Amino acid sequence: MLDKRKIKTKRLIERTFIALLSEKEFSRITIKEISEKALISKSTFYDHYVDKYALLNTIILEYSNEFQTEIHERFKSVDEHNTLEVISSITQDLALQNKNLSAILRVTGTDRSLEINFRKILFMESFTYFESHPINKRFSSDFLAKMYAEMALASISYTLANYEDKELLKQQVDFVNLLQQSIIGKI
Repeated sequence: MLDKRKIKTKRLIERTFIALLSEKEFSRITIKEISEKALISKSTFYDHYVDKYALLNTIILEYSNEFQTEIHERFKSVDEHNTLEVISSITQDLALQNKNLSAILRVTGTDRSLEINFRKILFMESFTYFESHPINKRFSSDFLAKMYAEMALASISYTLANYEDKELLKQQVDFVNLLQQSIIGKI
């Protein structure tokens, strides 16, 4: 049976950690600081996480799993002809999570990073799509997937930097949709 208190405490620790990441570098954050800001004891922190790296990895995994699902839906949407709606939804979700994603994406110098996970997810999902939907003979699936992943990451960065400007986000969605149509439809 799930213990609601444990779940609430875990979420509190995660939110506090992300808030601290918005203020300072990962390397400068301590367990003591997380505990004090979350108003919990250090032992409570250690009941949930081995160290701050485990906490970071948990958060990265949660965001990566959510992103994996969204990107998988995006590629499914191509065959269902509702790509624009899916792209809009993903863009809106990213904009809503702007502060948290920006803070987590800034963490570098560890074994894992959210950006690395996003890049792998984008590459694998697009590679799988291009392999199962041979859209042309001019470009390899590997090349198309690499280009797609890099452009999608640039799009994510743009969304996070411009999340308050609805018109720019609409233009971005339109551009990404046109780009995808040209890659999948006309090459």
